[in-house]
Amino acid sequence: MNKTVILLGLLTGILYNASCLAERSARPENLTLSNFQFGPENRWAFSHIREVLPTVNIEHDSNRVLVLERSRNFVYDFSIPFEGREQSIDEIVLSQFIDGLLVLKDGDIIFEHYYGHLNAARPHLMNSVSKSVVGLLAGKLADDGVIDLARPVSHYVPALAKSGWGPDSLRTVLDMKDGSDYTENYPDFSTTFRIQDCAVGWTDADYCPQNGPRGGYEFFPTIGRNEAKLDKFSYRSGSTDVLGWVLEEATGQPLAELISMHIWKPMGAEFDAFITVDESGFVLADHGMNSTLRDLGRVGLLVLNKGMAFDRQVVPAGFIEDMHAQPGEPTWPYESSDDLEPYYRSFWWGKGNNERDLSGSGIHGQTIRVAPKAGIVIALYSTWPRADGDNTKQYWGANDELMDAVVARFR
Repeated sequence: MNKTVILLGLLTGILYNASCLAERSARPENLTLSNFQFGPENRWAFSHIREVLPTVNIEHDSNRVLVLERSRNFVYDFSIPFEGREQSIDEIVLSQFIDGLLVLKDGDIIFEHYYGHLNAARPHLMNSVSKSVVGLLAGKLADDGVIDLARPVSHYVPALAKSGWGPDSLRTVLDMKDGSDYTENYPDFSTTFRIQDCAVGWTDADYCPQNGPRGGYEFFPTIGRNEAKLDKFSYRSGSTDVLGWVLEEATGQPLAELISMHIWKPMGAEFDAFITVDESGFVLADHGMNSTLRDLGRVGLLVLNKGMAFDRQVVPAGFIEDMHAQPGEPTWPYESSDDLEPYYRSFWWGKGNNERDLSGSGIHGQTIRVAPKAGIVIALYSTWPRADGDNTKQYWGANDELMDAVVARFR
């Protein structure tokens, strides 16, 4: 073989490998299935989930996109009182590990900025904001008569009849007041939530049981019952996965297609979303969705507009109004100020303030805030190092303070 050809081949190979290396350079070298959820690796991973986990697509309709215009009052930066002093948003972004922040006022963009590895066209992991999307889908299918929220889980999924959810109504499950013995304590890696991650392929960490259930279809029927939990709110992600399974059985369609057909396309999403799926085909309804920041904002607008998009009722207005109108939960398990009456309804968090704000919230700092009286929607993606914050403090309270301050700034 000609030496020139050999040298050209070697040079081509070197250039190709250098190009590939450059493309991969942002990926953390030590990224693994057991650490992608935690800082600092999650800063890259949450914006590249399709390079970490298997997913299925949630299609949008390119012919029906809800256009978001920039407000005449658009700002490039702002300052707010936060954690005891006036801070610029750039300062807050650093301390709160924010990847993207979008503020909509009266349907227009008043602030939008991206940080970390995120940009306007890149999807980011929603974590438990996924639940809030599934809640809206359930409201739509109930209004269509496809499901009856008064019927028990076992009516739709016989495989769950002997599980902790079997005898409970879909409404009870939607409000996380079911009698399942599902436990969720993020620092404790022996709780159900963490073992679920093992079953659905989100981790292969040392705490995963040997020969445990493989996939959601095997895992959820193994969860027992605790009657003491019935009719009392306690946060349990598995209840959303159970409801997602119910919706698939009731319709005969995959959950991703249902979200696309009944929520994503009708609300005018700009991009496809996607959701993670395990080796058994089980879709992770409780924290597997990924979308762009603007499309997360469009979910908030759908709620702000009482289920309307393009002058069409996508989600029943009564279902949205019901989420706003709940009384405070008498057995609320978290700290709250005396002037609030918080509650949980249809996989949405009710702040319990006079303005009846609602939120979708996910670990590591994912948030939708809907403030109806102010006409404001806030969409926030973050990558807190731990599920609830970092090694020195929890971030939930700070995140709520941030949302309140942003609403006050732009109302």
